[in-house]
Amino acid sequence: MLGHIPVLLDEVISFLHPEQKGTYLDCTIGAGGHSREILERIVPGGSLVGIDQDKEMLNLAEKRLKNYGKNLKLIQSDFAHISEIFKKGERFNGILYDLGLCFFQIRQGERGFSFSVDGPLDMRFNQKQELTAFELINKASPEEIRRILRDYGEEYYADRIVSAIIRERKLSPIRTTLQLEKIVFRAVPGKRKRIHPATKTFQALRIAVNKELESLAKTLPEAIKLLRKKGRVAVISFHSLEDRLVKTTFRKFEKSKLIKVITPSPVVATQMERCINPLSRSAKLRVAEKE
Repeated sequence: MLGHIPVLLDEVISFLHPEQKGTYLDCTIGAGGHSREILERIVPGGSLVGIDQDKEMLNLAEKRLKNYGKNLKLIQSDFAHISEIFKKGERFNGILYDLGLCFFQIRQGERGFSFSVDGPLDMRFNQKQELTAFELINKASPEEIRRILRDYGEEYYADRIVSAIIRERKLSPIRTTLQLEKIVFRAVPGKRKRIHPATKTFQALRIAVNKELESLAKTLPEAIKLLRKKGRVAVISFHSLEDRLVKTTFRKFEKSKLIKVITPSPVVATQMERCINPLSRSAKLRVAEKE
């Protein structure tokens, strides 16, 4: 893979249907793949705001989208704060969330997101944040680590993994992604799994470090408020915890007659896209429209 490929791109564009003079908000702009396609359809009269916690991703998006400077505004922030960012009556025709990691984040070993590349146990989106995966793994109580693995990773072997982590950290600090991967691999019985045994542990730690589910729960109601009438919010999730939260939030607001759910079932990648872009395999897209 040569670079980041935005997942479900055609489907996102189809559902958001970007239009001239429209205003759009990409709450996870990342490398700018989705935003570039939106901007192509709304210039010269439209505008897009891109948000990301990760300063490196914002710098990358700025370079890749430099030709749209007059129509683009970039903001470094957690999307949980959109109600504070847009408090002057701004409203949007479309709002997008792509909750997956960017290819460039995964491949940067120093970020510590992946066990496929050795690096420090970091996992922070915002590098100014104090809490890291190293702090959790080496200083959190066994009960707290167990809760994180069960709640955020739905890890069946949480007890085994936590016991192995506690034994190892008594000997010396667990500092790197490959150290942790080996500990988890040895702790989980039966290695013939569809996914790597460390996948759920790394997912759970990343969610805990960045408070991802808390941010998502806070931002979705605010996004609905920021939509114009008939405006749409589209959310791409990558694991069941996110998808469940999006589904229940949409249903709650639909019952209140504030939105209409456009996708009763999540939209998933085609077989062709899954072959071209393996990162799309677990992607699920849900869309709702403001009443």
